[in-house]
Amino acid sequence: MPVSSSLRRSCLTVRRIEPQDPSGMPDAELFISDFHAKNQASLSRHLIAFKAALGKETLEIVDFLRLAMKDAIEAAEVAALWFADCDNLDMKIGFAEQCGSAAAHYRLISERIAGLGAEPFDPRSGGYSRFFGFLRSLQTPEERAAAGLVTLRTFNIGRMSVFADLCDERGDADTAKIFRERIAGDEQRVFDTGWRILIANGPTEESQARGRRAAFRIVELAAEAADPLQLRKALPKRKAAPAAAPPSPATS
Repeated sequence: MPVSSSLRRSCLTVRRIEPQDPSGMPDAELFISDFHAKNQASLSRHLIAFKAALGKETLEIVDFLRLAMKDAIEAAEVAALWFADCDNLDMKIGFAEQCGSAAAHYRLISERIAGLGAEPFDPRSGGYSRFFGFLRSLQTPEERAAAGLVTLRTFNIGRMSVFADLCDERGDADTAKIFRERIAGDEQRVFDTGWRILIANGPTEESQARGRRAAFRIVELAAEAADPLQLRKALPKRKAAPAAAPPSPATS
């Protein structure tokens, strides 16, 4: 099925880093700009597929909030794991800030779900995502920054925009604002921190290769995130509609 121009425009919200003139850039920053620009094209396609899958599964606004809540709890846990074994003080403080902002997102989303009259949701139900499993396996600063702080955050900013657009289409401006301004704004700050960390930790060909491989794996997993089966797995099973009452016997 061809993708409409409006759908394509709404999904192409990934933070774009244009290729730079190499004459005035350090080698590490040139490397990062190059691989990130290449990954963005793939992430944009995955976002288009993601929005199409949300529509195909006829998900409700509360489902968007539940998916974002799962992102928040996983982001908090990953940041906590990385905080514990990080020696660099600047990175350690950054991970602590990410843990705090993710926890705040969890509280905010939980309150919105309650405000919409939906039942409480445990984001750990259905298990953790493959993003989480991969991120917790990473050991080096360049891998963690490239995968978790730059590439995944780029995809998440796009996903929050998709959720916000769908909320606007359904007349829920308040939830759209949460996705677009609060959560995506914090994700942008994480991205900016990751960009600086990646520049500081990518001076050699070996470190750059590790960062590139880790980022590419996130791009691969982003394609799987648009799979309707993965969306259904992440959400609680829908309750079956109650059976219609049998007709009353006719009376004379």
